[in-house]
Order: sequence, then C-alpha cells, then structure tokens
Amino acid sequence: MSDLWGRLRPLLLTARALVVTAVLAIVRNWLLAIFSLVAAFAIWFLVEDVENPRIEATVPGEDQAPIPVEVVNVPSGLIVDEVIPIRVFVEAREEEVGELRAADFKAVVDGSDIAGEGVRSLPVTVTTERRDVSVIRAEPGTVEVAAVATVSREMPVTVVINGELPSGFRQGLPGVDPPFVTITGREALVDSVDQVQATVSIVGLQNTQTFNVELAARTSDGSRVTVTLSRNRARVTVPVQEALLTRQIAVLGGATGRPARGYSVTDVTVSPSPIEVTGPREIVESLTVFVVEDVDISGAIAQVIESRELDLPEGVTAGVETVFITVTITPQDGWRVLRVVPVFRDVPDELELAPGLYFVEVRLAGPEPDLARLGIDDVVARVSLAEAPPRFSRHEPEVSVPEGIEVVSVAPLWVQLVDPRAVEQEPEDEVADGEEGDEAGEPDEGDEAAQ
Repeated sequence: MSDLWGRLRPLLLTARALVVTAVLAIVRNWLLAIFSLVAAFAIWFLVEDVENPRIEATVPGEDQAPIPVEVVNVPSGLIVDEVIPIRVFVEAREEEVGELRAADFKAVVDGSDIAGEGVRSLPVTVTTERRDVSVIRAEPGTVEVAAVATVSREMPVTVVINGELPSGFRQGLPGVDPPFVTITGREALVDSVDQVQATVSIVGLQNTQTFNVELAARTSDGSRVTVTLSRNRARVTVPVQEALLTRQIAVLGGATGRPARGYSVTDVTVSPSPIEVTGPREIVESLTVFVVEDVDISGAIAQVIESRELDLPEGVTAGVETVFITVTITPQDGWRVLRVVPVFRDVPDELELAPGLYFVEVRLAGPEPDLARLGIDDVVARVSLAEAPPRFSRHEPEVSVPEGIEVVSVAPLWVQLVDPRAVEQEPEDEVADGEEGDEAGEPDEGDEAAQ
C-alpha cells in the first residue's frame, strides 16, 4: 500500500498544481475569460446559421396529414360540426422543418362568442412545444364554424353479454353503475339512438366479476351514433355461480322382522354408499341422506341381499340409481347336554358287562340350529374296556360329533364287568349244601313245604 501511494503522490501533486495555476489565471484575467466565452458562442451561432440556417416554411408538407382544429368554449346547448384541418407557416432551422408533423402543433378556435345556430368565421390559434420553432400564422387564419342547437335525452344503460360461461356455471342478473346516462347531440342523432350499451365478455368466467367498460350509443341495427354521453364508462357486475353442485350423499337402509330361531343379524350394509349426486345447488345443498326401504328378514337363516331404487329429486342425477342392502345373518352359539348310550369295545375275554343301564353325559357347544338338529345317531360315545378288571371301573369315553359342534365336557363312565362262569356256579354250590343237610338228618315238615 505504501509503495502505491509513493508512486501516485507525485502525479497528484502535479495535477493539483495545474488546477491551482488555471484558477489563478482565470481570476487574474477574468475579463479575458468572459470575452473568450462570448466569442466562442458567437462563433458557434455564426457557424450554425451558415450550415443550418433558419427558414420559413408551411408545415406539415403536402404529402402529410394537416393539423386538426378543436373548437373550445362552445356555449351550452350548442354543438359544432367538425372543422376543416389547417396548416401552419413557421420559422425553424432547415433541418427541423422536414421533421415537423401535425402532432407537433395544437390548433384551437375559441367558440365562446358563438351566440346561436349558424356559420361563423373564427380565427385559429396555433401553438407548439417544439423548441426553436416559431409559429408565424395559420393557413388559413380563420375557419368556418357551423353551430347547431343540441337536444338531450336520458336513457338506461343496457348490458350486452358476449360469450358463454363454462359448463356447470350460471349467470345471474348483471348490475350496472350508472344505470342511466344522458345523451346530447343533434336532434336527429339523438332520436336515432336506440340503446346505450355496455358490452362485456363472460367467456371462461367462473365467479362474480366487475368490469369497467366503455359506453356506446347505438341505433337499432347496431350502428354507433356520435353523441355526447354524460358518462363515457360504466361498471358492470356480472354474478356467476355454479349452476350444478356435486356432492357425496350417504344412503341408509336397514332390516325389519326377526330371523329364524337360533339366528341373529350381525351386519347391515348399503352398497354403494355414499353416492355422488349432481343437481341444482339449492336442491343438492338441502340433501342430507337418502333413506331406502328396509329388507324383510322374517324367518331368514342366511344372508339376504335386495336391491332398492333411489328416489331422486327432480333435476338431480346420481352416478348410480340402484343400491343393494346386504343383511348378514349368522347362527347364534349355544350349548346342549345329551345322554348317549355308549358303544363298548375291547371287552376282556371271559368277562362281560354286568346287567344295567349305561349312558354317557356329553356337554356340547356350537350354533344353535346345528345343536337342535342333532339326532341320536349323530353323537357317538366309545368306551374301551381293554384290561378292565372284573369289578366296577372308571373309564373316559371318546366322543365323536358332527363338524361345527364342539365337545365341551364328557362325564366319566363307571362300568362293572363280571365273570359269567362265577355267576353260573353259585346255584350248584347251594344245592350241594342242601343234600348234605338231608343226609345229616330227616327234613322237618317246614322244609318239605319249602321244597
């Protein structure tokens, strides 16, 4: 940084010295400086006048549009016809003359002295904002101004709608501000006006919108009429809302009656639900649910499915017009106790069942209808007597039941086995004992009677 400053310091000191010297020279020789400045300007103007002198000419040229004339300060109740355009005689630099156009000038006629209908010659005043351009005179300097009396009439503003809304939308009654305007002009023109129109386009519109549009006076055949309007523009509000509304509405349905004994209702469904409906907004918004007729399930033992037609309001459509009510019916669970005559097997050799009534008490569970239909042959209890002793013994029966039935409990069974040979020997032993008694002595009278 110090090296850079060391290099620039001599240059800055030299520049400062030159500036100070120049200022001191001007201060000491101020008269000479002023003279030099004036002489420079004089030489510049002299050169400019030689190379680009000021000339007089009529503009715009013949091949260009003339300057329109505006009549101002026209008294109320009068209207003037269009005035012929003019040209203007100016002084300007030669190079600028060729660039001048009608838009560079404003030509005005003061109509405040017009007292009534008729034609008058009035002077034209022309001004310009172009520098170095001097207006010498208008050509012509006066113009003929024809004034006629005007009439006025108040008319309503008619809104004209162009285009169409997208599908599913509806247009309300448009509003306009102002609702009335006053038209002023020649009596014949005012009488020819059939409507004052405010035209708006609603193509693609999906919500309420306000337009700022130009007003136009038109004849009955649509031709535009040149009259003066008290308001040139109006605000038009076009209400737009959805003409049709789509919603999801639930469908409700149920069951009436009772299923068969031993059965119960476990579920009721409506399909499809909800359904999509489309219709006028005010109707669809009022819908909450569709209720269809219940299904009669009296005595039913299985699933019941029935169709129902929807009762749709007028103008409302739905994706489907038929729904199905499904009522699910299932058997109730219960229990039952049965006494089953057992089937004995594997009886040991030389043994047999003692006389008696044997049965097995079985507790079953399952659907009540299946339990009610069980017959004597549907439940089988088997008892194995393998290696059973010749006396009372306890056994666990094996029970088989139909599919869907559950064995909850089985009571144990006591079974008595006996040896039939021992049963046959008991009377012979008693006879032998009697013979020995006879041999021992004579039987008495009582014994004979017993025999």
